[in-house]
Amino acid sequence: MKKVFVIGSGMGGLAAALRLQHMGFSVTVLEKQARPGGRSNVIEENGFRVDTGPTILVMKEAFEATYRAIGQDINQRIDFRQLDPNYRIYYHDGTHIDLYSNMALLAQEMVKIDPKAPEMLFRFVGESAKKYALGMEFVDRNYDHIIELANAGAGIKLLQTNAHQNLYRQVASFFNNNDKLAKAFSFHSMFLGLSPFNALAMYSLITYADLALGMWFPMGGIYRIIEDMVQLAGEMGVTLRTNASVAEILVEGRRARGVQLESGEVVEADLVVSNADLPYTYRKLIAPQHRREYTDRRLQKMEYACSGYILYLGVDRPYPEMRHQALYFSEDYRANLDAIFVHKTIPDAPSFHLNNPTITDPSLAPEGHSLLYVLAPMPNLEGKVNWDEAAPVVREKLLAQLEKLVDPDIRQHIVWEREYRPTDWQNDINAVHGTAFGSLSHGFFQSSYFRPHNKSRDIDGLYFVGQGTYPGIGMPMVHLSARLLAERIEQEGLQITSVRQGFHG
Repeated sequence: MKKVFVIGSGMGGLAAALRLQHMGFSVTVLEKQARPGGRSNVIEENGFRVDTGPTILVMKEAFEATYRAIGQDINQRIDFRQLDPNYRIYYHDGTHIDLYSNMALLAQEMVKIDPKAPEMLFRFVGESAKKYALGMEFVDRNYDHIIELANAGAGIKLLQTNAHQNLYRQVASFFNNNDKLAKAFSFHSMFLGLSPFNALAMYSLITYADLALGMWFPMGGIYRIIEDMVQLAGEMGVTLRTNASVAEILVEGRRARGVQLESGEVVEADLVVSNADLPYTYRKLIAPQHRREYTDRRLQKMEYACSGYILYLGVDRPYPEMRHQALYFSEDYRANLDAIFVHKTIPDAPSFHLNNPTITDPSLAPEGHSLLYVLAPMPNLEGKVNWDEAAPVVREKLLAQLEKLVDPDIRQHIVWEREYRPTDWQNDINAVHGTAFGSLSHGFFQSSYFRPHNKSRDIDGLYFVGQGTYPGIGMPMVHLSARLLAERIEQEGLQITSVRQGFHG
């Protein structure tokens, strides 16, 4: 039985481990931290259970497909609840609207801003549906040659849907340049580490996925999925080693032969799959003489996603009037995003994502309490911000805004608190530059064929899974990434067997 080592137990790494073990490999997962999960992790303290990373999911079919591939039904194992509305949008002037998946309810909400908005909404959704169909043609496949990207039909559709245009400007044009509606239907690119003012209009496909496919919450939180995947891995025979930090991927004769742990232990494998941050893998885990393609110089020139500051609050009172999740947009949204992406400084007035999972699942907090998760996008560590100085400032700005949105007396009701800084992303999960959502942003030349491939071109037997390779950032995408990895390895099965027969460890 051929041995595979998976470096990192993020959701993509676990999905890959399950698929490969089911295919007949002997899989061992090596995890740096004491608890598996990577960016999808959890804090459990004082009766509170809070996801440290992603908080809801879309494109649920991608999760279901992983389970089907190993003969399981995720819906029989995990209790999912659909959110509707998906978000409450708070504006700086005290107004708000709810973004429903139900188109009739959504249209009613939008009338609050513009009486003509419903008609504009249906046109926007229709055009976004075309972008979604087009986008899936590019993400749902492996690539070997650039000619595979040069699909004439897809190129025509790209032009017909104007998917190459600027996201914010195009969304604004659908809504008569109404800034409130443009914000509400373009912010989704932030989850790819991109400012909507710089992203391609193609990424309105994410907005469509939210609206048309729905948003879901697993009872127990996103980490409930990690826990179930770990349980399945154990039942299937996958070995999971925590507190096992990898120091180097060992290469002999242009082939990966295993890894060396920080402890000095050397473990041999037929294949190595890295779920660690891909730029980190190349820069820190592979000796320079084995890296002809992804040199330090090339990695330095790549575009990296933003980071985030998260404030976790346990509050000793319920807020039934809140929605499960919300977004707050500061008045000068452009200045907010330019600070993050252009100047790489702390925004004067941060916009943020506000999550209250106890609206859906009260068990995540002690009875009568609420759990609040406040995520403010921030510059990554290329900005050289001193976070020991900046964190208290950001915290104060967020609490001041929560006093306006949620409760003027919220400070006196806080009974538990934690924070997560950009430096924590870097220290805990080796996220290059402390990126929060994923390492490499989704500009055109870091997407599709141009994103790092899931098979190393320099080293045989070395593969990648997760947000750093294609399709890219986001939990559904890393599940697709695991499927594409498994398909590639399966297609190369005969070659792998012949190489192993001639290998001398």
